Amino acid sequence: MRPEPHEDMGTTFHLLTDGARLRLDEGACLPLRSDFGGCRACATSCPAKVLDVSVDRAALADGCLHCGRCVAACPTEALQLDGFDVDELPAGPQPIEVECAKVPANLRTAQSIAVPCLGGLSAGRIAALHEAAGGRGISLVDRGWCGRCSAGGGSAHPAGAALDRVVLWLDAVHDPRPAPRLLSRPLPAEQMPAEIPAPPEPVDPGPALSRRQFFRTLASDPVGRTRRAAPMGGDGRAAFPTNQRRESPERRRLLDALDAAAGRGATTLPSEFFPRLSVIGVCADHRVCTAACPTGALKVVATEGAASLTFASTACIGCGACARSCPEGALAVETHGGERAPMVLVHHTQQVCSTCGDVFTPRTGEALCPACSKTQRFIGDAMSQLFGARH
Repeated sequence: MRPEPHEDMGTTFHLLTDGARLRLDEGACLPLRSDFGGCRACATSCPAKVLDVSVDRAALADGCLHCGRCVAACPTEALQLDGFDVDELPAGPQPIEVECAKVPANLRTAQSIAVPCLGGLSAGRIAALHEAAGGRGISLVDRGWCGRCSAGGGSAHPAGAALDRVVLWLDAVHDPRPAPRLLSRPLPAEQMPAEIPAPPEPVDPGPALSRRQFFRTLASDPVGRTRRAAPMGGDGRAAFPTNQRRESPERRRLLDALDAAAGRGATTLPSEFFPRLSVIGVCADHRVCTAACPTGALKVVATEGAASLTFASTACIGCGACARSCPEGALAVETHGGERAPMVLVHHTQQVCSTCGDVFTPRTGEALCPACSKTQRFIGDAMSQLFGARH
C-alpha cells in the first residue's frame, strides 16, 4: 500500500514509490516548480537510470539502489534519503574515516562512520564533515569495490568530483587544516555485498491506505505523487506557495563550512564562489523571475512609491530559472564572479492607477495600470466596431 506523505523539518516529503526509501519535496524540485526549472541532475546522475523527472511528473521505476547519487546531485535537496546525516562523530584524536555501508562493521576502524554510498556525499556534506572533525582530518575510504558495484562510478571514484571541489575551495581560502582525502584500503571483491543495506532506523511511512483508498488514489495518481494544476508558465503563477521556497540546504552547508575555513585562513571567499546576475535589458517589473526563483535569492522589496528587485548571491544556486522566465529577456546568469553582499538590480518608481487605485510600475506616459489600460483599449475597439471611428 502507498504510504501517506510525512513531514520532515516542516517540509512535506513523499515517498516516490513503494519499496524505495527515496523521498521528494515537490515544492523544492526545479522542474516540478515551474516550466523554467530546466534541471535533470538527479536523473542524469542515477546509475540505475530508474529516475525520471519532467515538468509534470516525478517517477521512480523498480531497481532503485538507494545510493543517494541523485540526492547529492540535486541543487535544492528536493530529494532525501536516510543515512547521510551524521549527528555525532567518533571520539578521539584520530582522523575520521567515512566508509561505504557495504563494508561490514567488523572491518571498519573505531573512528569510522558509514554512509549508504560514498557517491551520495555532496561537496557540502564533505565540507561539513571536514568542519565537524575539528582538525582531525577526513578520509573517504576506497575499498576498491566501486568499479564492480552497480552504484559505482566506473573508472572514476563516485565521490571524486565532490571531493576535488572541496579541496579546491579549501585551498583557495588557505585553510590550515588537513584537507579531506581519498584513502585506498582495498578488500577482496568476494566480500562485497550485492545490496546497500538499509539504515539502522528506516523511515516510518505512516499509516497505510485502505484497499479502497489505495485503488482510488492509484487511478488519479499513477506516479506516486498528488496531481496538481499545471506548473507555472508564462502567466507567472507559481505552482507552489512562496513559503515553500527555501534556501538550498546544500548551498548553506557548503557556505558555512567554507566561511569557517576562510576565517582560519584569514581570508575571504573569492568571487568565483558567488553567482552573478546582470540586467541586460529593460525590466518591466513583471516579477515572473521572483516567482520562478526556488531559493528566494531574487526578491522584490517594496516601499512607498517604489519597488526594488534585489539579489542575494549567497542563496543563488545558478539554476537560471529567472533568466529563462523573464518575458523581456532582461536577465543574464553567470555561475561565478558575483558579489557577496545583497544588491539592488533594478529600482522602479510606482504610482497609483487613476481608475482602479492599484499600485503599478508605469511606462512612459501611462496613467493606468496594465489591466485598466487593456480594458480601456478593449472598450475603445468595441466602440469603433459598433459605431465607427470618430473624427
